[in-house]
Amino acid sequence: MAASHDDWELGDNPTVDPEARVLATAPETSDRRAVGRERYARRAFAVGVSVFLLLTLLGVFGVSTTTSSGSGGGYDVRVTHARVTRPGLATRFEIEIARSDGSPLRGPVTLAVSSSYLGMFDENGLDPQPASETAGPGQVVWEFDPPPAAAGGALVVSLDARLEPGVHWGRDGFVRVMDGATVAAEVRFRTWVAP
Repeated sequence: MAASHDDWELGDNPTVDPEARVLATAPETSDRRAVGRERYARRAFAVGVSVFLLLTLLGVFGVSTTTSSGSGGGYDVRVTHARVTRPGLATRFEIEIARSDGSPLRGPVTLAVSSSYLGMFDENGLDPQPASETAGPGQVVWEFDPPPAAAGGALVVSLDARLEPGVHWGRDGFVRVMDGATVAAEVRFRTWVAP
């Protein structure tokens, strides 16, 4: 008759090594320097995470806009664009064109905008709609009717868009006011896209 498990004594159990009967409960001796380095690493990590969370709460990693401006050929141009943005976020892009002498814009206004810069956006709409639109090498050309006198003589073009989710690191862009085939005024700018 085989012995049951309850009948075995610790020394009689064939699955237990007699040398392993004692289980040490005292901590292993440790190097004080190693313990100090580990403690420092844990604290540095906790501080880093805390700083990151604080900056996030303060909006540092959201969209930050700026205005770039230029003038020439009797035009003043202001471009409000994201200085820093993130993929998938609504990102402001607005162009304001006015005559340098304050007189109202007369006749059609032609703008050339960097197509690679516009390619960063998932466009929802352009306000006002251009009377005509053509694509050329490296640029999109919009022609707008002159703004109504109630607008104060300035043309404001606003792009309602969000940044494409797959765009990273950012791009340079330009806006040019065209006088026929000649560039009357130009503004260059850069938007950095945080990962």
